Amino acid sequence: MGFARLSGLSLCLALGACVGMPSGTTTPTTEDAPLAKGPPIRDIVTEFDEALSCMNGALPDSVTFAVGQIADNTGKEQYADGGTGKLVTQGAGDIVQSALFRAGLTVVNRRDPNIILAENNWGIRNVKLQRPADLYISGSITSLDYIPGGGAQLEIAGVGPRYRQTRILIGLDLALTAAHSGEVVANVPLQKQIYAEEMGFSSGRFFGETLVSLDAGGMEREALHFALRQMLSYATYDLLAQIAPEGKANACGAKISTFDAVKSGTAGKRSAVIAEVETAAKEAAKQPAQMPQGAAPGGAPRPQAAVAPAPGAPAKPMSDEARKLANSATSYAARAIASADAVVAAKTGPEAEAAASEAVRYMTLAIQALRAGAAAGLSGPEGDAAATVVEQAITATEAAQKMAAEKAGKAPGAEAPPVPDDAAPQTPAASPAAPVNPATGDSKVLGGAAP
Repeated sequence: MGFARLSGLSLCLALGACVGMPSGTTTPTTEDAPLAKGPPIRDIVTEFDEALSCMNGALPDSVTFAVGQIADNTGKEQYADGGTGKLVTQGAGDIVQSALFRAGLTVVNRRDPNIILAENNWGIRNVKLQRPADLYISGSITSLDYIPGGGAQLEIAGVGPRYRQTRILIGLDLALTAAHSGEVVANVPLQKQIYAEEMGFSSGRFFGETLVSLDAGGMEREALHFALRQMLSYATYDLLAQIAPEGKANACGAKISTFDAVKSGTAGKRSAVIAEVETAAKEAAKQPAQMPQGAAPGGAPRPQAAVAPAPGAPAKPMSDEARKLANSATSYAARAIASADAVVAAKTGPEAEAAASEAVRYMTLAIQALRAGAAAGLSGPEGDAAATVVEQAITATEAAQKMAAEKAGKAPGAEAPPVPDDAAPQTPAASPAAPVNPATGDSKVLGGAAP
């Protein structure tokens, strides 16, 4: 019996020595614990990247692609001690955009419109000058079902193996839509089973009066989100293959083994789609040229600008004082726009009137700084930019005064006199400013151009 106990103790010590102590457990409290180093960072590679790269050049560069919403419609969530979260990735749209870029296509980013909308509202960029999307991909991850699994376990005299397997079925539907008509020109539904398996071996034996138990095993499961990335990559390839020339689509499809995916066989309109898209893009490109002279692409009049210097004339150097005044004008104008926006959020009439008065004060300071800058030699693109922002501040302030009067229950314009004509900023001599669509009194975005 003593020998059995000694053997069991020796076995436990041997196993403990093999495992070892984590490095952080022996680090003094006054020192940083060494960080564990795992596998290196690598590029994400799927079985369908080669087929996507093969599609480079299959479609004209003049045709632009974008990615719309690809939502998680499974309704599945996971629960843990730290809280809850979605079981399926919420970044499917970004995965599809990466697949389009890998295919060498012309891709416009519509995943986050906040930047261009903010610049449009600030008057430094016209959103209508953005390149439009000709075709876009949208859809959803439609299903995620748990399939009951099975397993087996066999023990003889307390010794034997065990095995168990479970599966998940995930499905998605993507569509390729022509932006000019809204017609779905290609569609692909896909599904995949994701499996997990567990195997092990257990043993329990008595050595004399001492029970010694041994249990060893392992489990492996396909990475859920990596499998979903592969599905999205293949779905993107399938959509492109449905509108690409048949010979090119077949050549690229040969790079995909039947083990990885089965061709859906959904036939699109192929080259006819590209011809329609190119025709629609050319027609849309002609529209700005048909607008009246002197009108901005949004239909609003262009901001007034002084005549540019004659070609070849030496540029007049700008003083530091002029630059400081330009920065001051822009800063005051931004504060005026922010105060004007506060009128919208005001819950009472007095709050709205106070915010509108603040907007008028900052607008006046912005105009004074701009005039002083023009007198100090402010010109060129910096002068245009400052004048544009001040014009936006004037427009926003006028709209804020009207809205404040309405919230206060007064007749429109009773205490909101319009900004006098002589208060309008004089744009310093420079090249014409970028076209801007000024906001109207009904615009909900007081600080910027109407969308």
